[in-house]
Amino acid sequence: MAEDRTNPEADDLVQRVQGEGITWVEIASTGGGDEAKLLQGFLEAEGIPAQIENVEFHEMPTNFGAMGDIRIYVASEDETRALQLLRERQEEYEQLEDDDDTLITDEGPAEIDENAQPEVEPEET
Repeated sequence: MAEDRTNPEADDLVQRVQGEGITWVEIASTGGGDEAKLLQGFLEAEGIPAQIENVEFHEMPTNFGAMGDIRIYVASEDETRALQLLRERQEEYEQLEDDDDTLITDEGPAEIDENAQPEVEPEET
C-alpha cells in the first residue's frame, strides 16, 4: 500500500516542489508504478490533478527503499482534500470482506454474472 502521509509528525518528510505558479506537495509514495498510476487515476477521477515522480531504478532487480519509491504529488491547495480522499479510500478498502473470488473496485465489490458470455470484438474488414 501507499505510504501514509496523513501523520502530522511526518510533515518534515513531505516534499514541496515549486513549479510554474504551483507548489506540488508529495502526498503518497509507493514501491510500484502500477499502484502509483492507480492512485493518480483515483485522484484525477475526483477532480484533483496529480503527478508522479518516478525515481525507480530499472537496471536493478530490487527496490532500494526510498530510492526506489514512486511519489505522487498534488497542488498544495488540493493537499487536504486529496489526503482525506486517500484516507477514506484506505478505510473502505480495509472494511471489505475480501476473498479470492471477489473482484474489488474503487466502488466496492463488483457484481459478476457467472452466466455472462464474453463480448466478441468485431473483425476488421
